[in-house]
Amino acid sequence: MSPKAIPTLKLIPGHPDSSMLSEGAIDESGSNPSPTSAHMTQWRRTADAHLESALAEFDMAIIAGQDAARAAHTLCHGFMDWTRESVGVFHRRPTTDAQRAEWSRERAVWIGLADLAAQDAANEPASVDRFLQIWLGVVHEATATGRSWLFVR
Repeated sequence: MSPKAIPTLKLIPGHPDSSMLSEGAIDESGSNPSPTSAHMTQWRRTADAHLESALAEFDMAIIAGQDAARAAHTLCHGFMDWTRESVGVFHRRPTTDAQRAEWSRERAVWIGLADLAAQDAANEPASVDRFLQIWLGVVHEATATGRSWLFVR
């Protein structure tokens, strides 16, 4: 029986390039494994904290009289960019033409949905929060099941 590499947790908030999985860790199939539940829990705590901070900034922008749609657009795309960077710690990238095509389609769909949520922010600011919670849930599930390549930058 061969020894397995033990993943190490090195997530530092604000540093999406810090490693959550040791690069040498492989499973029986020879590929990087899905993240452990401990790694996902740590990533999610960081992501939730980042989201709460971003939503607080959005609220302050509205209170300060900024255009809600513009502030929401900045928030949505900024948080999506941060999330795409943050899942990079799991060392998953699209490797086949089919995966790259699926990555491209997912990206286009989510950018469109973010734009729609932002456009509606003046009428219903809570739509931005709902959209970002759904986005984060989808990225979390994809990452936990080894498909973070769908959302990585």
